[in-house]
Amino acid sequence: MRAGHVWVGARLSDLLDEPVVRSLSRGMPATLQLHVELWRRRGAWFDRLENSYDASVRIRYEVWNETYRVERSGATPHSFGTLDSVRALLERPIALPAGRLDRLQPGASYFVAVTATLSPLSVEDVQEVEGWLSGEVETHRHSGFGVFTELPHSLYDAVRNFAGFGDRHARAQTPPFEADELLTPR
Repeated sequence: MRAGHVWVGARLSDLLDEPVVRSLSRGMPATLQLHVELWRRRGAWFDRLENSYDASVRIRYEVWNETYRVERSGATPHSFGTLDSVRALLERPIALPAGRLDRLQPGASYFVAVTATLSPLSVEDVQEVEGWLSGEVETHRHSGFGVFTELPHSLYDAVRNFAGFGDRHARAQTPPFEADELLTPR
Protein backbone atom coordinates (compact mmCIF):
# COMPACT_ATOMS: atom_id res chain seq x y z
CA MET A 1 0.00 0.00 0.00
CA ARG A 2 1.46 3.32 -1.08
CA ALA A 3 0.05 6.68 -2.18
CA GLY A 4 -3.53 5.53 -1.72
CA HIS A 5 -3.14 2.47 -3.95
CA VAL A 6 -2.82 -1.27 -3.55
CA TRP A 7 0.45 -2.29 -5.22
CA VAL A 8 1.68 -5.69 -6.29
CA GLY A 9 5.32 -6.64 -6.79
CA ALA A 10 5.88 -8.78 -9.88
CA ARG A 11 9.12 -10.63 -10.55
CA LEU A 12 9.80 -12.14 -13.97
CA SER A 13 12.29 -14.91 -14.65
CA ASP A 14 13.42 -16.91 -17.67
CA LEU A 15 11.91 -14.21 -19.84
CA LEU A 16 14.18 -14.28 -22.87
CA ASP A 17 14.37 -17.81 -24.22
CA GLU A 18 16.32 -18.82 -27.33
CA PRO A 19 13.65 -18.05 -29.99
CA VAL A 20 13.14 -14.56 -28.54
CA VAL A 21 16.90 -13.97 -28.37
CA ARG A 22 17.28 -15.01 -32.03
CA SER A 23 14.42 -12.74 -33.07
CA LEU A 24 15.88 -9.80 -31.13
CA SER A 25 19.35 -10.36 -32.59
CA ARG A 26 17.85 -10.10 -36.09
CA GLY A 27 16.49 -6.68 -35.25
CA MET A 28 12.88 -7.71 -34.54
CA PRO A 29 11.51 -5.92 -31.46
CA ALA A 30 9.65 -7.60 -28.61
CA THR A 31 6.97 -6.19 -26.33
CA LEU A 32 6.35 -7.27 -22.75
CA GLN A 33 2.75 -6.59 -21.70
CA LEU A 34 1.90 -6.65 -18.00
CA HIS A 35 -1.78 -6.81 -17.08
CA VAL A 36 -2.85 -6.46 -13.43
CA GLU A 37 -6.36 -7.22 -12.18
CA LEU A 38 -7.83 -6.59 -8.72
CA TRP A 39 -10.69 -9.02 -8.00
CA ARG A 40 -13.21 -9.05 -5.15
CA ARG A 41 -14.29 -12.51 -4.02
CA ARG A 42 -18.03 -13.04 -3.83
CA GLY A 43 -19.70 -16.10 -2.36
CA ALA A 44 -22.20 -17.90 -4.61
CA TRP A 45 -21.41 -15.44 -7.42
CA PHE A 46 -18.56 -15.02 -9.82
CA ASP A 47 -15.69 -12.93 -8.50
CA ARG A 48 -15.95 -9.27 -9.48
CA LEU A 49 -13.25 -7.42 -11.41
CA GLU A 50 -12.73 -4.18 -9.48
CA ASN A 51 -9.83 -2.63 -11.41
CA SER A 52 -7.20 -3.36 -14.03
CA TYR A 53 -3.93 -1.77 -15.08
CA ASP A 54 -1.74 -2.30 -18.14
CA ALA A 55 1.94 -1.55 -18.66
CA SER A 56 4.21 -2.39 -21.54
CA VAL A 57 7.95 -2.59 -22.05
CA ARG A 58 9.47 -2.60 -25.53
CA ILE A 59 12.79 -4.33 -26.15
CA ARG A 60 14.78 -4.03 -29.35
CA TYR A 61 18.28 -4.55 -30.63
CA GLU A 62 19.71 -1.57 -32.48
CA VAL A 63 21.96 -3.20 -35.04
CA TRP A 64 23.75 -0.01 -36.11
CA ASN A 65 25.19 0.67 -32.65
CA GLU A 66 24.99 -2.90 -31.27
CA THR A 67 22.94 -1.99 -28.21
CA TYR A 68 19.73 -3.26 -26.69
CA ARG A 69 17.14 -0.58 -25.94
CA VAL A 70 14.44 -1.00 -23.30
CA GLU A 71 11.58 1.51 -23.32
CA ARG A 72 8.63 1.90 -20.97
CA SER A 73 5.94 4.53 -21.37
CA GLY A 74 6.60 7.47 -19.07
CA ALA A 75 10.11 6.30 -18.15
CA THR A 76 13.57 7.13 -19.44
CA PRO A 77 14.73 4.56 -22.04
CA HIS A 78 17.72 2.39 -21.10
CA SER A 79 20.44 1.15 -23.45
CA PHE A 80 22.61 -1.89 -22.74
CA GLY A 81 25.55 -3.51 -24.46
CA THR A 82 24.59 -7.07 -23.55
CA LEU A 83 21.48 -9.17 -23.35
CA ASP A 84 22.46 -10.23 -19.83
CA SER A 85 22.10 -6.60 -18.74
CA VAL A 86 18.60 -6.50 -20.27
CA ARG A 87 17.71 -9.72 -18.43
CA ALA A 88 18.98 -8.27 -15.14
CA LEU A 89 16.80 -5.18 -15.58
CA LEU A 90 13.67 -7.14 -16.51
CA GLU A 91 14.11 -9.67 -13.69
CA ARG A 92 14.12 -6.99 -10.97
CA PRO A 93 10.83 -6.70 -9.06
CA ILE A 94 8.36 -4.39 -10.77
CA ALA A 95 5.79 -2.51 -8.66
CA LEU A 96 2.40 -2.28 -10.37
CA PRO A 97 -0.73 -0.49 -9.09
CA ALA A 98 -3.68 -2.85 -8.67
CA GLY A 99 -6.36 -0.43 -7.45
CA ARG A 100 -7.28 2.43 -5.16
CA LEU A 101 -7.53 1.85 -1.42
CA ASP A 102 -10.59 4.10 -1.05
CA ARG A 103 -12.55 1.77 -3.36
CA LEU A 104 -12.01 -1.36 -1.27
CA GLN A 105 -15.04 -2.52 0.69
CA PRO A 106 -14.44 -3.19 4.39
CA GLY A 107 -14.90 -6.87 5.24
CA ALA A 108 -14.46 -7.97 1.62
CA SER A 109 -11.84 -10.43 0.39
CA TYR A 110 -9.68 -9.63 -2.63
CA PHE A 111 -6.91 -11.10 -4.75
CA VAL A 112 -4.65 -9.74 -7.47
CA ALA A 113 -3.83 -11.53 -10.74
CA VAL A 114 -0.88 -10.54 -12.93
CA THR A 115 -0.49 -11.71 -16.52
CA ALA A 116 2.75 -11.23 -18.43
CA THR A 117 2.83 -11.69 -22.21
CA LEU A 118 6.03 -11.45 -24.19
CA SER A 119 5.22 -10.84 -27.85
CA PRO A 120 8.17 -10.87 -30.21
CA LEU A 121 6.13 -8.70 -32.59
CA SER A 122 3.28 -6.25 -31.95
CA VAL A 123 0.80 -4.54 -34.25
CA GLU A 124 2.97 -1.42 -34.27
CA ASP A 125 5.92 -3.49 -35.41
CA VAL A 126 4.04 -4.54 -38.53
CA GLN A 127 4.40 -0.98 -39.82
CA GLU A 128 8.17 -1.50 -39.83
CA VAL A 129 7.72 -4.69 -41.86
CA GLU A 130 5.41 -2.93 -44.32
CA GLY A 131 8.44 -0.95 -45.53
CA TRP A 132 10.10 -4.17 -46.57
CA LEU A 133 6.94 -5.47 -48.23
CA SER A 134 6.44 -2.26 -50.22
CA GLY A 135 9.96 -2.53 -51.62
CA GLU A 136 11.45 0.34 -49.64
CA VAL A 137 14.01 -2.04 -48.15
CA GLU A 138 15.98 -4.30 -50.49
CA THR A 139 17.56 -7.63 -49.73
CA HIS A 140 20.14 -9.17 -52.01
CA ARG A 141 20.20 -12.49 -50.21
CA HIS A 142 18.52 -15.53 -51.74
CA SER A 143 17.52 -18.10 -49.16
CA GLY A 144 15.85 -20.90 -51.09
CA PHE A 145 13.01 -21.99 -53.32
CA GLY A 146 9.34 -21.09 -53.07
CA VAL A 147 7.47 -18.20 -51.52
CA PHE A 148 8.22 -18.89 -47.83
CA THR A 149 11.79 -20.04 -48.24
CA GLU A 150 12.67 -16.86 -50.15
CA LEU A 151 11.54 -14.67 -47.28
CA PRO A 152 14.32 -13.21 -45.17
CA HIS A 153 14.53 -14.86 -41.74
CA SER A 154 13.44 -11.64 -40.03
CA LEU A 155 10.26 -11.43 -42.13
CA TYR A 156 9.49 -15.11 -41.56
CA ASP A 157 9.88 -14.49 -37.81
CA ALA A 158 7.61 -11.45 -38.12
CA VAL A 159 4.82 -13.43 -39.81
CA ARG A 160 5.13 -16.25 -37.28
CA ASN A 161 5.15 -13.87 -34.33
CA PHE A 162 2.32 -11.70 -35.62
CA ALA A 163 0.17 -14.81 -35.93
CA GLY A 164 0.73 -15.28 -32.18
CA PHE A 165 2.90 -18.39 -32.40
CA GLY A 166 5.85 -16.62 -30.78
CA ASP A 167 4.01 -15.24 -27.73
CA ARG A 168 4.96 -16.41 -24.23
CA HIS A 169 2.38 -16.15 -21.43
CA ALA A 170 2.59 -16.41 -17.64
CA ARG A 171 -0.04 -15.74 -14.99
CA ALA A 172 0.28 -15.48 -11.21
CA GLN A 173 -2.25 -14.81 -8.50
CA THR A 174 -1.85 -13.59 -4.93
CA PRO A 175 -3.41 -15.43 -2.02
CA PRO A 176 -6.69 -13.84 -0.91
CA PHE A 177 -6.39 -10.88 1.44
CA GLU A 178 -8.95 -8.95 3.48
CA ALA A 179 -9.57 -5.28 2.75
CA ASP A 180 -9.51 -4.61 6.51
CA GLU A 181 -5.82 -5.65 6.59
CA LEU A 182 -5.01 -2.73 4.29
CA LEU A 183 -7.56 -0.21 5.53
CA THR A 184 -6.64 -0.45 9.24
CA PRO A 185 -3.93 2.07 10.21
CA ARG A 186 -0.83 0.46 11.74
